[in-house]
Amino acid sequence: MDAKLRYPLKQQDSARLRALIREIFDVFGVLSTAGEMQSTISRWPTVSERQYYQDRGWLAAIHPLDHPLVDEAFTESVANGQPRELTCRLLQGAHAYALTRLHFIPVRDTTGALDEILVCGQQEAARDMGEAEVQLALQASGVGTWNWNLLTGELVWNDQKRALFGLAPGTPVSYEVFLKLLHPDDRELTHRINTQALAGKREYKKDYRVVWPDGSVHWLADQARVSRNEAGEPIQVIGATVDVTERKQREAQIQQASDQVNTILESITDAFLSLDAQWHYRYVNRRLAALHGKTQEELLGKCMWDVVPALLGTPFEDHCRAAMQNRQTMHFEGFHPVFKIWVEAHIYPQPEGLAIYLHDISERKQVEEALRESEARFQRLRESNIIGMITTDEQGNVLDANDAFLALLGYTRAELETEQITWSAITSEQTQQRDSEAIEEALQTGAARPYEKEYLGKDGRRIPVLIGRALFRREGAAPQFLCFVLDQTARKEAERQKDIFLGITGHELRTPLAALKGTLQLINRRLKRFIRRTDQVTPEVAALLADTHESLLEGVRQVDIQTRLVNDLLDISRITTGTLTLSLRRCNLVPIVREAVEDLRIIAPDRQLLFEVAEDNPIPVMVDPTRIQQVTTNYLTNALRYSRAEQPVTTGIYVRNHMAHVWVRDQGPGLSPEAREKIWQCFHQVKEVPVQSGTEKGLGLGLYLCKILIEQHHGTVDVESTPGKGSTFWFHLPLDTE
Repeated sequence: MDAKLRYPLKQQDSARLRALIREIFDVFGVLSTAGEMQSTISRWPTVSERQYYQDRGWLAAIHPLDHPLVDEAFTESVANGQPRELTCRLLQGAHAYALTRLHFIPVRDTTGALDEILVCGQQEAARDMGEAEVQLALQASGVGTWNWNLLTGELVWNDQKRALFGLAPGTPVSYEVFLKLLHPDDRELTHRINTQALAGKREYKKDYRVVWPDGSVHWLADQARVSRNEAGEPIQVIGATVDVTERKQREAQIQQASDQVNTILESITDAFLSLDAQWHYRYVNRRLAALHGKTQEELLGKCMWDVVPALLGTPFEDHCRAAMQNRQTMHFEGFHPVFKIWVEAHIYPQPEGLAIYLHDISERKQVEEALRESEARFQRLRESNIIGMITTDEQGNVLDANDAFLALLGYTRAELETEQITWSAITSEQTQQRDSEAIEEALQTGAARPYEKEYLGKDGRRIPVLIGRALFRREGAAPQFLCFVLDQTARKEAERQKDIFLGITGHELRTPLAALKGTLQLINRRLKRFIRRTDQVTPEVAALLADTHESLLEGVRQVDIQTRLVNDLLDISRITTGTLTLSLRRCNLVPIVREAVEDLRIIAPDRQLLFEVAEDNPIPVMVDPTRIQQVTTNYLTNALRYSRAEQPVTTGIYVRNHMAHVWVRDQGPGLSPEAREKIWQCFHQVKEVPVQSGTEKGLGLGLYLCKILIEQHHGTVDVESTPGKGSTFWFHLPLDTE
């Protein structure tokens, strides 16, 4: 007979189509993906219409022993989207079953999403199956059957059921044996399901694991029916068992993959959500819930437009609806009006809705805004023409320049645009190598240290500048460099005038100082002769003559100090103008240093000056002996000045690693790490260290000159000092081994 359709027939379900279906199939139906019957056509009376359409009530038309197979075939067809077929027993009369070949056929909608499952069947034989045939069919299908007599407690298994438990045919079984064969974690739960079913259910299912004698674990599924007496008491349970290990493994794999995806989605710092076709939240990760200020449970099942109505009428709504309607992936950036952040949104159509990924790009937007502001400030600086600014290529050619640079060299913008300002035209041969080194440094580190050079103006003038260079790259283009160019003409002229002044002043000062020293020395000699010739003088006159003699010696010492300061100024002038020259010759370093020590012993007879040499062998060096003696004297003078009169000053020489090492050690207050870094600078004076002997401090030129002079000898200077424990100043010179 025909069961009435629960839902209205579609237009294609015409009488002609129904007649064709009836002619081809014994039974035909349309199932939802959840397993609910939507409509059916059958030649046989089966079960009541009410039962047929309730959940999976249509399974009542299947023999109980075949329920697991049919249910598994339907589930796999839905999961895989592929047709499945099997042979089962279908109810044909009150208690008669016909062997029927069932087909489950998936149907997809226009978008490719799974929409429904067609089930159709044809009888394989026009007679009822005998018991032998049933057993043969069960054996072929791998279904194990069992019968549990609740009145006697007897449990009967067929051999296929025993095989599913890993038992040999004929092995005795009981309910206790059954529980013992189960996996330990499943025994209590399985026993509880059985007990609850006996208490009130008619049919029930259960899945459990069994452990075979070889230790392997298998998943089984039971489909059972409880028979009761007139009082409603259970008297018998019959059931069927199938092996579902493969299905469980697939489910475990799917669950594992799902768990991994969920773990990833929960761990990422970006927001993710999944919507169904009605815009309800199917999944939200923690980040999205946090942005909403809600828990994940509070959002699931809610309509997105109800949760965030502020998105209505925004590009977010437009892109979401376009993706849902057109089934196309959408990507866009925008400011989220609810979360108050910039996001990069990726919207992916899913079979039953949308998946949306929101990447927070607020930091990137802030960087972009800061970059735009920086570019605007740079452009204002460039156009202000305070200093020259140019862009060059890797060969040094000027690609762009501001007006300040063009005016500095005397070029016009038209000449720049016609590429007439080339590197070779504006750079002298003497500075081209330095430019190349700066370009290579910028390529390696991103920026070149500022350096001085000369540009050639259009009129041939040499223009001194300070230039800095920084690398910036454009994707797919050759590297370019941004340079600032500071005109040094005025500073160079001021330095030149200063050097001229120092030179003139030095020469003018040295002449009267030399005359003054000579006069003082002459008076001192005459005074000494007078004292020697005069035998009888009063004590007062003798004291006066002695004081005068000491004053004349102090005057000579002060003239020497002033002469040394003037010489230092002249040396600084020569260094800055590049006119300082050395008279190098092969010398023995030992007598040069010893002579400096002896000179200081004469000048400061009351001080203890020690000299240490490891061996009395010559130490050959290629030096200007006057300059090396000047460096040693400066070291010794500083040591005497910054140590007390009773403390010795020691000088020494030794050879190590083809280098001669000269050192001067005092027992003064020592230097702090900060002071040690600055003492070699020009005009620097250590203010925190008091003078221990004498009163003068000098101009702060001595150590700077020492450093320059030793470096011009291809040597190095250094100092070791600890506050409170004195200082040791070094200079190292290469040995002359030729």
